[in-house]
Amino acid sequence: MAQNKQVIFNVGCALSVYTETDDKIILNDLGKSANFNPVTDFLEPLFDKRNCAKNNGKYTVDQLIISHPHKDHISAIQDFNKNFQANLLTCPNDKDGQSENEKIDWDLTGIDMSDESVKTLIKMWDGRNLPLQSSMGIGSSAQQYIYWIPPKVVGDTSELLSESYANNISLLTVYRINGHTTLLPGDLQKEGLKHILKNDYHDADGHGSASNGSLKNILLKHRVCILVAPHHGLRSAFSIELFDAMNKKKTRCLNIISEKKNNSDDNRDVDSRYSSADYCDGDNNLESGNGQTPNYQRKTSEGHICIDYRNGSVPQFTIIQDNDMLIEWFCN
Repeated sequence: MAQNKQVIFNVGCALSVYTETDDKIILNDLGKSANFNPVTDFLEPLFDKRNCAKNNGKYTVDQLIISHPHKDHISAIQDFNKNFQANLLTCPNDKDGQSENEKIDWDLTGIDMSDESVKTLIKMWDGRNLPLQSSMGIGSSAQQYIYWIPPKVVGDTSELLSESYANNISLLTVYRINGHTTLLPGDLQKEGLKHILKNDYHDADGHGSASNGSLKNILLKHRVCILVAPHHGLRSAFSIELFDAMNKKKTRCLNIISEKKNNSDDNRDVDSRYSSADYCDGDNNLESGNGQTPNYQRKTSEGHICIDYRNGSVPQFTIIQDNDMLIEWFCN
């Protein structure tokens, strides 16, 4: 297994991230595009190439994190469930046995419950032990932290509810890998990010990352090297409060956009501030489009964005378009 590598896949207007630490294999979200499926185009051939063992006919990953059940984050979940299993499934849910604060109110999500992807996710959490929103140990040189707003709080808070209930119940994941910090806020909106920083809770019943310290403290103590921009980098989710909470008030290395298509509503455009020196130092090995450095932002529409955390004081970035080359990169 490749140690301390990560890829933010090019899955069009969706999101999927694969992480290998020195001890664990983790997936954040399972969106797919017409041109790339992270399960059939990457996971299966990678595990085949490595001659990984199967259990009951399925390969095993250590953790699958679903930030929230919107289609663009779970569209490949049926393929995953057919061929893979996760030792730990981490997601918002409505399982009995937990506080009512922690249960999804499906009526508020606006999600089609008859969609096969949604039905598969619900089937996958059946029979699993609570809580389903907790972090796990991921190795000697890596840590994981998970934060979230309890769904009932989202439903009872007018500012959060008016933005988007389904987006603001997103799980936010922080990785510290070989001393580098990467932030994946899912589709949290402006008020959602502001709320989670202000209230500094992530689990109403004290599960999850409670012992790991507050999100605000982590952002202040450690430079955020990489931000996978909330809600695909749209202007409607750009959070000044998030950057203000960061050490030096900007990211160190790169802002990554899992790109949405623009439309006539400029609130749906990718926010240009992610590509500004005001919000990133650009401390990376990539060149910008005009061949000059520093480069502050890259979009997954340019290719799979691969990150090697193993050596040096700065993560090394590689942008790969070819699927076979992507698998080879993880095998080296």
